Amino acid sequence: MSDDQHKIIPFPHNDEHHLQLGSQALRAGEFTEAVNHFQAAYQTQHTFAVNRQLAEALLHAGDAAQGVAVAQEFIDGYARTLTDGLLYSHLLIESGEFVSAQEWLVSLREQAHSAEDQARLSELTTLFADRQKAFIKDHAADIAAITKRFAGLGGLKSSEQAGLINTIGQLTVPTFNQIAPRLMTDPFINQALRNTVALHYVTLADDQPRTLLWFDETVHFVPSEVPDPFNNAITDVWNQATDDAQNDDPGAALIMTQELRLYQLLLFPRLAEVVDAPAEWAEAVRMRITNPDKPLITAPAIKQWLTKLDDVLDGMND
Repeated sequence: MSDDQHKIIPFPHNDEHHLQLGSQALRAGEFTEAVNHFQAAYQTQHTFAVNRQLAEALLHAGDAAQGVAVAQEFIDGYARTLTDGLLYSHLLIESGEFVSAQEWLVSLREQAHSAEDQARLSELTTLFADRQKAFIKDHAADIAAITKRFAGLGGLKSSEQAGLINTIGQLTVPTFNQIAPRLMTDPFINQALRNTVALHYVTLADDQPRTLLWFDETVHFVPSEVPDPFNNAITDVWNQATDDAQNDDPGAALIMTQELRLYQLLLFPRLAEVVDAPAEWAEAVRMRITNPDKPLITAPAIKQWLTKLDDVLDGMND
């Protein structure tokens, strides 16, 4: 058979055919061939069926890093099952993104209901520990170099700080535990970035007392006891307010969505303590967005607004 006969023609009408051939190759253990077929379909169909199977094929073909990028689409857009979460976690492990992998393994505990599910999660957790241990042994010099870079983070520009903080998910968990406590209390690091580090601890369900410098305040908290700032009654009410605004003022709705993330981060980890009346809170911020005195750009301005917001909420909660 000529090489031409092996060529994949990625036309839309051929997608279903490639999916069938890719699935057959995946079941047969022909992972590179499966990748080729799924990639052909993937060019025009970024659907769950394509993405998930392509990610699985890439994992077994030894290209986990590319698999992470592909899996990110269905993890964000569709998947909430244990099987999909385990696949994504496995890809992160094989890519050396250990903090991110551990965060996913922690999040999957609530989905492992049966004994079989718990065994699957336990098996992958053991693989995680083994891979991380081997990585630490084989990459001691690299780990020392990245730790040194984080030690000088406060002296970098804000954009450089953000770029480095964005790589935290690729660290080993012991490395993260070594550098993160100082990052959360460094006054020369952007407040939003200090919050980002703290949120990693929350996602990891860390059970050690931690300290966060929040503007000019020092906040003590246990990450595992902090409610999920993106999944609670406050978020539900806010999303409803955003939906209601969507028809009348789409621009304001977009801003509300963005500001929700901002306030959730900036109020962390006091959000659940402060907001006892989420509907009134959403309305108060909506009014500020639709009729603002001035844009909130600088940290002092945000701090001033949040102080006023706290005062309003205190009055509501009396």
